[in-house]
Amino acid sequence: MFVELVMLVLFLSILAKCASVVVENAEKLALFFGISTMAIGMLLVAVSTSLPELAVSVASASAKEGSIAAGNVFGSNIANILLILGLAAFLYSFRVPKENVQDIALVLAATSIISVYILFHSEITGSALGFVEGVLLLLTFLWYSNRMLQRQRKHSKHLPKQKMSRQEGLRSFLLFGVGILGVILSSHFVVESAVKLAEIAGLAKSFIGATIIAIGTSLPEISIDLQAIRRRQYGLAIGDAIGSNMANLTLVLGSAAAISPIVVQLNIFVAALLFAVVANFVFIYFTISNPAFSRKEGAALLLLYIIYLITIFYLQVSEIT
Repeated sequence: MFVELVMLVLFLSILAKCASVVVENAEKLALFFGISTMAIGMLLVAVSTSLPELAVSVASASAKEGSIAAGNVFGSNIANILLILGLAAFLYSFRVPKENVQDIALVLAATSIISVYILFHSEITGSALGFVEGVLLLLTFLWYSNRMLQRQRKHSKHLPKQKMSRQEGLRSFLLFGVGILGVILSSHFVVESAVKLAEIAGLAKSFIGATIIAIGTSLPEISIDLQAIRRRQYGLAIGDAIGSNMANLTLVLGSAAAISPIVVQLNIFVAALLFAVVANFVFIYFTISNPAFSRKEGAALLLLYIIYLITIFYLQVSEIT
């Protein structure tokens, strides 16, 4: 147990350092490309931190276990809003940049519509998400990426100019890639050590799955976004959390559906879909009513996440019994 505890602390330290490297070089890349940190967060960082979900979903779809891919996506999306941004607000507080409110509302509304469609498609019609739906989701991701880039190019005229050589830009991109790889690998080992400690402590596997593993899949976003908030890079953190939701629903789920049909019928996924939509609208409401997220808003988001965990844990037990 002592060895596992030492390993946990070690990998957490590596995770924090790698997250710091990612944030630092994401800032430099935003300057190099002449776009905002929000755009870098929504596109580059969000897609990078969604790679673990993409790997899990593609592997699950290839093994004809599409329901695992769906559960992974919606569980991650809920954690991005309620857990990650809730923790950020509770620990540090942050303000949503006024110029980004429209983009945030658009992305959250789009992910909510896609979630409701999946719920309707799977539960009411009883049809699977197949190749056609998968391709449509992938095309939606391409449209979203292009739209975000076009909008950010228009806004880039108002950003402070800082010349960077191609060599500096390439160096920042390489360090960013190394940092992302370090974050993903160290997150994996953190979860592995935490699971072993929980098993030594005698915790039930269902509880471990609903808490440690569920939260562990969001460790890349948690580590990077908390580092970004601490450095007052609010656009980068919010862009990553919100952008990851869109990437998960379109790029990740679309890839999985294109490989193998996904059928979502279990009650636990219905609850996850509904919580995902509720999380989106709660965040939109907070953003529009008061863009300054304090400890109060953070506590509200975290409380909603705890309610979600209790709900899926209860449904999981009910399914077994």
